[in-house]
Amino acid sequence: MKPASPALLVQTATPSTVRDVNRRIILNLIRLHQPISRADLSAQTGISRSNISEIVDELVLMGMVKEKQAEPSKRGRVPIHLSLNDDGFRVLGISIRAGSTSLAYAGLSGHAQKVITFPTPSTPQKFVRMLAAKSIHGASGFFQHVGVSVPGLINAETGEVLWLPALPEYAGFPLATAIQDVVGVPVTADNDCNLGALADLWLSAEEIAGLQNFVFLEIGAIGVGAGLILGREVYRGYDGRFAAEFGHMIVDPNGPNCRCGRQGCWELFVCDQAAWQRYRGSAPFEATSMATLLAEARNGSGDAMRALEETARYLSIGISNIVLALNPELIVITGEITAAWDLVGPMIENKFAPSKIAIRVRPANLSPEDLYLQGAISLALNNAFAKPRIGW
Repeated sequence: MKPASPALLVQTATPSTVRDVNRRIILNLIRLHQPISRADLSAQTGISRSNISEIVDELVLMGMVKEKQAEPSKRGRVPIHLSLNDDGFRVLGISIRAGSTSLAYAGLSGHAQKVITFPTPSTPQKFVRMLAAKSIHGASGFFQHVGVSVPGLINAETGEVLWLPALPEYAGFPLATAIQDVVGVPVTADNDCNLGALADLWLSAEEIAGLQNFVFLEIGAIGVGAGLILGREVYRGYDGRFAAEFGHMIVDPNGPNCRCGRQGCWELFVCDQAAWQRYRGSAPFEATSMATLLAEARNGSGDAMRALEETARYLSIGISNIVLALNPELIVITGEITAAWDLVGPMIENKFAPSKIAIRVRPANLSPEDLYLQGAISLALNNAFAKPRIGW
């Protein structure tokens, strides 16, 4: 019989795979519902009490879960409550931005600790040397994995930067490999908006516990970034390089030229610079321009409100396209425009009303800077919590 082509080989669900899946599911349930008993874990998962106990005992031996006896009651056995041992698996998150880079350590809970910020070097070689100079090493056991957030296109499988407009010297650089050589532990890198979506999945666990699919959008100064969660996992495209580039869907084929080489891309109509130009025409767009526009709108400026309304109109056009294509359960938006969400949110909803499209749109819970650092931490922690992929 002719052997199967390597491209056709799939990963099957062996007993060890099933056990690994169950271990990660249980660890995640403990994270979400701690303190929790073995009996409650069995009830929530349908896994037998004996199997739950075996898996929990493994997690305790691994140092990832700790036990504590509950307060005694008047009747029945006193249950043993389980919670995460925050120091049982530690990670480092790195968020690279055009102006500055932030580092933070975190335990299994995912809470950022010891945040360090420094100016982002202009070249990746200088960046790696700076990490080395700061004596950031995981070999000592202080952290077991590193997650890196990058504001551009990156091959998530290899960690190579593909396109980074704000830091052009980084393009083509094997970032994850170079950082791994410095820190001595596994390193995973991904696009910042993918990690913004992942961070929201972690931070809003109770709110979106039942959701399978949602879209994350950053309305930035000169562009739009996006992350896509499908089946509660980040969707990165078939080759792991890019997906969800909604900012470059064309909304006006005769519109202005875009940096991607096409015309009339959505980001040209909804970014902060576009909103500012509607308000002040050819006046220079600066770092404080969007804040000025929002303040003027709050102060009753008709011109500022009209600029926001036109921006909201184009936002609703793009969002409706996304909804009609994907039908996600939720769209999360971050960016400076969300500081005036009480003004902009109703404008977007009013644009949707005639089409009868039912969609939930809300602002993110954190600023982009904090969100992407949290996303880098979440990416690193996925090594402990994510279920292995099974092909068929």
